[in-house]
Amino acid sequence: MRYFCIFAKIMRIKSFTYLLTIIAVFLWQNMAYSQAKSQDGLDYIEKFHKIAMREMQEYKIPASITLAQGLLESGNGKSELARKSNNHFGIKCHSSWKGKRTYYDDDAKGECFRVYDDPAQSYRDHSLFLANGQRYAFLFELKITDYKGWAKGLKKAGYATLPVYANVLINLIETYDLTQYDQKALKGPKIVLDSEKTKSDNKKSDNNKTNSKTNTNTKTNTKNDTKTNTKTNTSTKTNTKSNTKTNTKTKNKTKEKDNDKDKKSVSEIRSPYQLSEAEVVDKAFDGRYIRENNGVKFIYAKNGDNVYKLAHEMEIYDYQLIKYNNLGKRRYFNENEVIYIEAKKNKASRKYKYHVIKKGETLSYVSRLYAVKLESIFRMNDMDENTILQIGEKIRLR
Repeated sequence: MRYFCIFAKIMRIKSFTYLLTIIAVFLWQNMAYSQAKSQDGLDYIEKFHKIAMREMQEYKIPASITLAQGLLESGNGKSELARKSNNHFGIKCHSSWKGKRTYYDDDAKGECFRVYDDPAQSYRDHSLFLANGQRYAFLFELKITDYKGWAKGLKKAGYATLPVYANVLINLIETYDLTQYDQKALKGPKIVLDSEKTKSDNKKSDNNKTNSKTNTNTKTNTKNDTKTNTKTNTSTKTNTKSNTKTNTKTKNKTKEKDNDKDKKSVSEIRSPYQLSEAEVVDKAFDGRYIRENNGVKFIYAKNGDNVYKLAHEMEIYDYQLIKYNNLGKRRYFNENEVIYIEAKKNKASRKYKYHVIKKGETLSYVSRLYAVKLESIFRMNDMDENTILQIGEKIRLR
């Protein structure tokens, strides 16, 4: 009996929180697997499915996943964060956020969350958050219809702390048949939202109004112009000779200034570097060429290549190959993928001071393109793995 009491005390001290965790997981699993369609859920899907489909077409994120996350994170659109701040995905501020913000207790007390003017902005920010986040890059290698892989991948990447997060998403997708929107987005025409239609209609009506005003103005002006033109023609003949001389001088000066500006802009931002320009410097044992980018050697992966095979062939350690290429937990390579077999540099070559972000590009891509360490790019641009990139944004390379 005495030993039983001692054991009970130990269990009380060490395992109470663990026991609570087990109970919480069990309850969430039961909730996840016993979900039934609710009217609030159906209303939410009816309201936002077009936005999710549009995001899928533009950013290659399954509409089913986006809708399931929206349903879960916003409580069918009924949460205070969704209602008051239009934040449907619980996205926190992070260091890159410059917009409005609000504060709620979440994993810690008084955490900062983003505020949007419209739910569509929340959906777009969710797309950018995943598309540009370094830790989510592996998700875009999955099939766009693999909703189970996406759900498990989001949990694996740390999107949410809930232990059964993937199961809840999968259950929501299957309960509400959300994959139908994946198929519609893939096979259907490009989605145009109602709000975008009204904006374009307003622009057309504004243009029509301005055109009608300009037409009436031109009629009245032509009468006045004919009178004034007769007077001005005599004076313009005498002035043209002197004006031509001054105009040629000013044209030459502006050309020189424009050329100077062009020279400066070229030195800052060159045309995007192509890895096909990389010089062949050696040949591996298996016959593949070893190329050099920014003084760093790399090869192109073949079908079936993995970390351990290439590490053995290149006579380096597997952990080095993982580190050089920022692989995380990934161990297999895609065909023709660029694989660095040496550590990247801290900055790009002198020719490349900046890189301008295009649609779908990540900092991991920029790191690979210029053979610059990812952590160096973070440091030079005051960014981190959660930074959301904007199209046209300049990324410092040195």
